[in-house]
Amino acid sequence: MLIRRKPIAILYVLVLTVAAYALGWWVFQRYPISPLQWLPILCFSVFLIGVDFFEVKTSAGGDWLASSTVDIAVIATLGPAAAMLMEGASLLVGDGLIKRRSPLKVIFNIAMMTFSVGVAGIVFHSLPWSSVDSLSSPLFLIPALVAHMVFSGVNMTLTSTVLVLNEGRTWNQVWRGDYAWHFLSGLLTAPLSAFLIFSYEYAGLWSLLLFGLPLFIIWQSHKLFEEMKEAHINTVAALTTALEADEPYTHGHSYRVAKYAVQIGQRMGMGPEELEELEYAGLLHDIGKIAITNDIVCKPARLTKDEFDILASHPAIGGEIVSQMKFLKGAADLVRHHHERPDGLGYPDGLRDDEVKLGSRILNCCDAIDAMTSNRPYRAALSLEQCMEELRRFKGSQFAEDVVDAIESMYADGSFKVIAQADGTALEIQRILHDAATREAELPVGLPVG
Repeated sequence: MLIRRKPIAILYVLVLTVAAYALGWWVFQRYPISPLQWLPILCFSVFLIGVDFFEVKTSAGGDWLASSTVDIAVIATLGPAAAMLMEGASLLVGDGLIKRRSPLKVIFNIAMMTFSVGVAGIVFHSLPWSSVDSLSSPLFLIPALVAHMVFSGVNMTLTSTVLVLNEGRTWNQVWRGDYAWHFLSGLLTAPLSAFLIFSYEYAGLWSLLLFGLPLFIIWQSHKLFEEMKEAHINTVAALTTALEADEPYTHGHSYRVAKYAVQIGQRMGMGPEELEELEYAGLLHDIGKIAITNDIVCKPARLTKDEFDILASHPAIGGEIVSQMKFLKGAADLVRHHHERPDGLGYPDGLRDDEVKLGSRILNCCDAIDAMTSNRPYRAALSLEQCMEELRRFKGSQFAEDVVDAIESMYADGSFKVIAQADGTALEIQRILHDAATREAELPVGLPVG
């Protein structure tokens, strides 16, 4: 998470740091650390630093991390003060010395995590069945589950505040787009905390090594799952890049539309599944053009009415194609309606306003943005400033107001940039196709090919 150096963000970090220090002072008085706990705190801190490196970047743009599993276990076995000290020490070493993150981000992370752990620890020890003497009863899971909920809720509230202050998004947009899935995944790690507590209480510190094995397996499974989803996306991206090879002015168009769409969808609070569906739809939004001849698709001059009617059939054709792919069925409607307009003058179904799904409304804007900021045979690429003027000019008629408003807020805070090129894979595919076409063009006339 980026913390821009805005005065309000710096003030927020300072206030949070003071609050975390005050809470820590009270917790250390209420739950003092005994001399016998220093070695376990050190071992758990090292273990937590190791866990921090079992990090997976998800397709939704977030991180999967099981640090809360260790936090709740330390809260239960060593107390809230020990958990706060462990979090602070591990972040200071991991974020500050190993990852070399900015001082402001390190301070924020330490304050945010220690405050979250402290509140979760107080709640945990205020509940019945929180003593390790209750380990033999399944009721012990209740305080562990509640503590996970409190920890996740406080953590995400504190982090979301930075995003709201910096980016102008609403709380609902930040929560749904960035952190809702974190909250659910955090709850699923509550039983892991219980297993760690069991192993530590009955076997001691060496059990941390044993517990690392299932944690590694979970991490590896999650990593493979994310890699599989990324492979699906890359396969679709490669397909669309190959289909665009004959269109000299739209190489990488679908890739860029997909990337624009995901950025805007995140700003508008779309959840991970919606963003994944939107990305696929962005990559495949022009797949229907495969059924239309290149003399129409690539025509440099204005189309006749008959030619336009033929070209206007591509969203419906694309929607039908995408609907045949089981794992992409949700994207079919977005593809079909990406040329619909708020005023009802779009195609193929003439839908109006909220009759068009948010994903299709986003794609409509992204399609136009990439067209305006790309070179075309009849004009040079527009600047981003000129593109924004066009979006404002046709807001409410050609482009959905809520989407344009989101783009304007991103443009205002500097987070919306023109994507100049496709990714490395797409560019390499374009090079291969270009080289193959060049070799074929250089063959002597009459020489058989293949």
